This record gives sequence, C-alpha cells and structure tokens, in this order.
Amino acid sequence: MKTITKTSLISLAVASTIALAPQAAFAHKTGKKHTHKTATHASKSVSTYNSSASTSSSDARLRALEAEVQALRSEVGRTRSEAKTAVAASEQASTQAKLVEGKIEEHEKESKENNNTVFFRGGYAAMTHNRNDELLVSNSALNGAPIQNEKNGGAGWYVGAGFDHRLTNDLWGFTDLVAIDAELMFQYMNFGTATNTLVAAASTAVGKVGTLGTIQNQVTQFTLTASPKIKFNTGTIFTPWVIPFGLSVNVISPPSSGVTVLNPGLMLGVGGEFQIWKALIAGVDFRYNFTGGDLSYTNQSGLAGVPPVRLHGVSTDGLTTGGYFGFKF
Repeated sequence: MKTITKTSLISLAVASTIALAPQAAFAHKTGKKHTHKTATHASKSVSTYNSSASTSSSDARLRALEAEVQALRSEVGRTRSEAKTAVAASEQASTQAKLVEGKIEEHEKESKENNNTVFFRGGYAAMTHNRNDELLVSNSALNGAPIQNEKNGGAGWYVGAGFDHRLTNDLWGFTDLVAIDAELMFQYMNFGTATNTLVAAASTAVGKVGTLGTIQNQVTQFTLTASPKIKFNTGTIFTPWVIPFGLSVNVISPPSSGVTVLNPGLMLGVGGEFQIWKALIAGVDFRYNFTGGDLSYTNQSGLAGVPPVRLHGVSTDGLTTGGYFGFKF
C-alpha cells in the first residue's frame, strides 16, 4: 500500500514536472524577451539622454567658440587698425625727420657757403654843385671881386671799401630768387684844390699885409653809409643788386660857410658783380647821395650903404660810379 502510494506520488510528480516544463520554458523566454526589451528601451533612453546632453554641450561649446572667434576677430581688427595708425604715424615721423634732416643739411651747406663779402671800390665822383664862393673855398668876395655863381658841378675821384653781411638767402622763406645783405661802406672823395683868401684877409686885418697870401687847400669829402642790399640770385656767375635806401653821414673839408662839417643824407645804389674765380668777385656800381639843396648865408654889414655879402652854403649831393673787387668768406 505504501509502495503504491510512493509510486503514485512519484508518477504524479514526474507528470507535473513534464506538464509545467513547457510553461516554464515559455515563461523563461517571455521573461527573457521582456527583460531584453526593457534593457533595450532603457539603453535607448540613456543613449537619447546622453545624445541630448552631448548636443547641448556641443552647442554651448560652439557658441563659446564663436564668441571667442568673434572676440579674436575684433582684437585682430583693432590690432590691424592700431598697426595701420602706427605705420602712418611712423611714416609721418619719418617724413618729418627727413624734412628736418634736409633743412639741417641745407643750413649746413649754406653756412659753409661764402656769403659774406669784403670789397674795395674806386672810380669817378662828381658833386651836383661845386663849392665855389664859399667862405673857405675860392671866396673872391673878400678881394672885392664879384661873386661868381658857377653852375657846373665839381668832378673828382673816390676810393673806398665795404663789407656785406648775408642776412637771408631766400628773403626769409618767401623766394629763393632774392637774398638780402647788410652793407657797411665808407669812401673818400677828392675834388681837387681850391684857393683860400680868408687867411690873407685876416693877416691884413691884424697889420700883416701879404705875409701869408693865398693858400691852396684840398676839397674833400668822407662818406659813411649803412644800407640793405638786395641781391638777385640768377643761378649764374652774374649777380645784380640794388640798394633802395641807405643812411649816409658826410664829412666835408674845408668846413662850410657856416663852419660846419657834418651832413646826413640818403644814398641810393645799383650794380652787379661777377664771380671771377672761387671766392674772388669783381663788379660795377652807381650810387647817388642826396642831402638837399644849397644853403645861403648872408653877412649883415654894420656900415651904412654897404650891401650884405652873400656866400654859398655847401651841398653834399653827388654821385659815384666805378668798379670794385672783393673776396667772399
């Protein structure tokens, strides 16, 4: 009985096992598939999340990179603009430096040039009015002879020297065609001899008649002038010039009828010079000295019926023309 029961129980267990095996296998497969699907879905979800996160990170990096590129472009543009400005400033500074160097070289060149001149003059001199019938020059009034008012001018000769100092080579920047010199010049003029009867008359007055007689003297004039001299740069060996005005101081001998020897005047001049060799020059000039007209002096006699004695004054008007040679330094 026990055996049958054991046998029956074993058989029932085996049958149950066989009946449940397919279901278990199917359930295993189903569970496996479900588990696989679940895992696949989860994997896809993680992948999608990772992909989304990666896309967001990439976009952020791209935006950051674009911002950096834009900043770099701005920096490059600013640097390029600064570089252009610096190059322009450098070129301008270089140009200014070249101009300054050119001015310095030109100044050095001009300073090395021989622009100053010392010269020596000589030639013909003439007085607009002669000095006849003055108190100390050919005064025939004291001898009782009539006064002769000669109208011809006195003629003579002159020698002199001068100095030209260069003030500007280009009229102080206006033009290269004109240079200005400051001239200081002096000259001695000799107009021959004259007779003087004043000494004989004075000797007669003191009781020594004819002791000294008539005396001859030299009629001379010394002139000192200071003037601007305008020189024209022709680019050749010939340089014309003109003196538009100049102050002259004239000293005469013998003294005038008013017993004066000094007379100022206005001097004008024109001329030209040639460069003979290196610093050696030669030229010609014409100058006129204007000091006004004659002055008349009268002697009022204290005796009744004796007319006043009319004497000539002195005029230093006159001209000189001649040549000169000089040296530049």
